[in-house]
Amino acid sequence: MASTLKGNGETSVDIQAIVNDLASLRDDIAKLTKHVSNNAYDASNAAADQIGVEATKVYNNVAAQGQRSAKKLGQQVEEQPLTALLIAFALGFVGSRVLSR
Repeated sequence: MASTLKGNGETSVDIQAIVNDLASLRDDIAKLTKHVSNNAYDASNAAADQIGVEATKVYNNVAAQGQRSAKKLGQQVEEQPLTALLIAFALGFVGSRVLSR
């Protein structure tokens, strides 16, 4: 590139310095891109792990609440079997009327 330019030697040196600076900048950008991509990958893995942990906690809480509710419902049916039977009959009757339409 410097050989195609006409002028004094100082211009050639300036152009060579610019070429060297651009090469250095290209290398720095490549290193930065690699660093950012590695950090993004690590951050996404950490976020996925955290989401998994939180999802497990939510599932365990919901499962425990469901078990407590089922146990409480079972106790109420044992304590008041006639009321439970009447409620079940009423729900079945209303459901059959709604679904028959």
